[in-house]
Amino acid sequence: MSVLDWVNRINGWVWGFEMMLVFLAVGLYLSFRTGFIQFTRFGVILRETLGAIRERTMGGGGEISPFQATMIALGATLGSGNIVGVTSAILIGGPGAIFWMWVAALVGMATKFAEATLAVHYRQQFADGSVSGGPMYYIARGLGLPWLGALFAVFAAVAAFGIGNVVQVSALSGALSNNLGVPPAWTGLFAALVVAFVLAGGVRRIARFAQALVPLMIVLYLLVATAALVVNAQNLGAAFLSIFQSAFNLQAGFGGAVGVAMIEMIRAGVGRGIFSNEAGLGSAAIAHAQAQVDHPVRQGFWGVVEVFLDTIVINTFTALVVLSAGAWMTGGLAFDVLMGSFGGLGPARALMPLVLSLFVFTTLISWAFYGEESAAFLFGEGIRWPYRLAFAVLAFVGGLGSFGALVKVSDTMNGLMAVPNLIALVLLAGVVAKLTRGFFSGEPWTPPK
Repeated sequence: MSVLDWVNRINGWVWGFEMMLVFLAVGLYLSFRTGFIQFTRFGVILRETLGAIRERTMGGGGEISPFQATMIALGATLGSGNIVGVTSAILIGGPGAIFWMWVAALVGMATKFAEATLAVHYRQQFADGSVSGGPMYYIARGLGLPWLGALFAVFAAVAAFGIGNVVQVSALSGALSNNLGVPPAWTGLFAALVVAFVLAGGVRRIARFAQALVPLMIVLYLLVATAALVVNAQNLGAAFLSIFQSAFNLQAGFGGAVGVAMIEMIRAGVGRGIFSNEAGLGSAAIAHAQAQVDHPVRQGFWGVVEVFLDTIVINTFTALVVLSAGAWMTGGLAFDVLMGSFGGLGPARALMPLVLSLFVFTTLISWAFYGEESAAFLFGEGIRWPYRLAFAVLAFVGGLGSFGALVKVSDTMNGLMAVPNLIALVLLAGVVAKLTRGFFSGEPWTPPK
C-alpha cells in the first residue's frame, strides 16, 4: 500500500461519518456543561461582542483587541470553501445537507466558545509581553500532556501549507484565469508578496490586516449574494423549503438519483460545517489566545459569534444562491452563479472576483499565523522566519497549479488536529464550566501559573 493510499484511508476516517458524530457529541456535551450558553445567553453574547467592539480591550495580557483576534479567526474560516465547499455539500448530500450544516454550527458554537475560553485561560505569557496560546498550550498546561500538545502543533503546522495556502491560491488562480484572464503566475506572485509583507510585521500587523479586510469582505459578499438572490427571488421560498424537505424526506440528490442516503447527507452537511467554521479542530483558538481581555469567557463569546457569522450567515447565503438558481441540479458552482447573476453589469461583476480574492488572502494570512505559532511551539522562536519564507514560496507555487498529494496530506493533518483537541475539550469541560459560572457570578479571573 502506497503512502497516498494510507493518506486516503486516514482521510476516510477523520472525515468519516463516525467522526462527524464525535464532533456533534462533543459539541452537545460542551453545550450541556455550559448551560447551552449559545442559546440561553445569546443576547448577552451579542451585547458583549458586536455591541461593544471598542470596549474591554485591555487587561489580562494579550497583544491585540478581542475584535482583532476574532477577525484573524474569521479570516481563516472564511475562505474559498464558503463558496465552492457549500456547493459541493449540496451536490453530495442534496439540499438537506444545509440543515445538517446548521445543526453542526449550533452545537459548534459551544465548541468554539470552549476553545476560545481555554485558549485565553491557558495561554503562555512571555517576558517581552507577547503571548502564545491555542490547543497545544491548553493541552500541555491544562492536561499536563506536552507530547499531545506537540502532536497537535505538528498537525497544524503541516496543514497550514495545504488547506491554508496551496488550496486557497490555486482556487483563486483558477477563478481569475477563467473569468478575467489573469495569468496564474501573476496571482501566485502577488499572493506571495502579500504574505511576506504582512507576516513580517508580526501579530499586530496581521491583526490590522484582518481588522481592515475581513469586515469589508463580509459586507461585499453579502451585497453580491443579495443581488444574486434578488435575481432569483421567485425561487427563494422553494429553496428554503427544499432544505427541510430533503433533510427529512431524503429528496433525490444531484443528477436526479433517487434516495440520497441519510448518512451521506449528514456527513456532507456536518462535514461542511466543521470544515468551514473549524469548531472542534482548534485552529481558531490560536488567534483568540492573543486577545486583551479581563476574563477568558469574554473571548469565548467571540467564538460563538465567529461560528454564527461563518456558517449561519455566510454559508446560508451561499446555499440559497445555489438553490434558488437551480445550479446544484446542473453541477454549477456558486462562483459561476454569482458572476452570471449580473449579466453585462461590468462594475457589479467585478465585485465577485474581489470578494474571492479577499477570502483567499485573509485565509492565507491567518493560517500562516496558525502554522507559525505551531512551529514556534515545537522548535522555538528561531523557526518563525524560515516558516514565513516557506509559506510565501508555497503561495507562489500554489498559483501555478493544483498539488493533489500535498492537498490530501494537509486534509489529513487538518482532520487529525481534531483528535487531541477534542480529547482536551472533553477533559477540560469542567474548567470551562467553572470559568463560565465564575464570569456570570462576578468572580475575578486568576490565570493559572
